[in-house]
Amino acid sequence: MIRINLLPAEKKPIRSTARRYLAVFAASVLLTAGAIAFLWISQAREIERLQRRESELKAEAAKYAKYEKILQELKQQKETIEKKKEIIRGLERDRDKMARVLALLSLWVPAERVWFESVVVTDNKVDVSGIALSNESVAEFMRNLEQSPFVVRGSVVLAHSKQTSVGERKLREYRLTWSMVPYSQVKAALAQKDQGQGTPPSQKTAPGPVSQEKPQG
Repeated sequence: MIRINLLPAEKKPIRSTARRYLAVFAASVLLTAGAIAFLWISQAREIERLQRRESELKAEAAKYAKYEKILQELKQQKETIEKKKEIIRGLERDRDKMARVLALLSLWVPAERVWFESVVVTDNKVDVSGIALSNESVAEFMRNLEQSPFVVRGSVVLAHSKQTSVGERKLREYRLTWSMVPYSQVKAALAQKDQGQGTPPSQKTAPGPVSQEKPQG
């Protein structure tokens, strides 16, 4: 037997379906907003961490810059001290050279016949200017210098000589130059000579200085 259902078809409620769609949409929006908020907070924290790190690095750089400035000042002070020490050593060397040159002049200048007015010492070069009674007096002075162990052989040169007047006296104006032998070389040569002769250096005698008086014009 055939049954025919004449009852109307059951209709699904539209409101419940719309509510489900709205719920799903709202959940998606909430999830998206939550993800965005999480990323935003994470990025903000990372930016804050990097800013703190930047501040720390700047503070360290400022600290090291202060130390670098102190180091540069110390380096400059050291260079200044070294320059001063070199100047002092140079003055001491020049003082020793000048003392030896003056001793040499007092030993070998012909007494009361040759006088010197200026003495210039540059490294191992000596320049002496003065006056003498005659050309022979200047020549004798040059021969005496050549005999000194402190003078390089053949280095004594008469750079200038002319007649001049001091009061009523006719004198010779002269200028001599020569090269000095370093004191260390002279000392070593004398020590070697003393050892070869078997004579202690303490028994060696040195000639005394020769006084001189400049003529009054």
